[in-house]
Amino acid sequence: MTDFFNDHDFTLGTAESITGGAIAKAISSVPGSSRYFKGGIVAYATDVKCSVLHVGISTIEKYGVVSREVAESMAIGCREVMKVDFAIATTGIAGPSGGTEKVPVGTVCFSVAGPHGCTSWIHYLEGNRSEVVDSSVDKGLQYLKESLKSFTASLGR
Repeated sequence: MTDFFNDHDFTLGTAESITGGAIAKAISSVPGSSRYFKGGIVAYATDVKCSVLHVGISTIEKYGVVSREVAESMAIGCREVMKVDFAIATTGIAGPSGGTEKVPVGTVCFSVAGPHGCTSWIHYLEGNRSEVVDSSVDKGLQYLKESLKSFTASLGR
């Protein structure tokens, strides 16, 4: 991932809810990441998602805070607020409580926004709270890498 950002002179930011900054920590732990990683926003509370990342309250009311639509809004908002080329966002329910029949514990939504647009995914991860968060970090970084690969392919490189 470092090679991609250094080769293309792109920047990256994170907007995290369920992962609470763990993706930002994983990225910033890599030597050389300071060249491209501008930082992260931990938007754990709904009002922070709205006020800082500009997620519309109507989007939350219509789809729920744990939804692809909210993850996409978070990623797009992160790009705008942080003035970065790419942003990854996460929202979900790590448990042990908070789940519903429609959105059970372990539901995690991911989104990557970049110059190519925005893509989102939803996963149902198993395990206790820390296992769900750890799996979310791994999955999020995997989606980010796939998105960067796809973007590179679209450039014909």
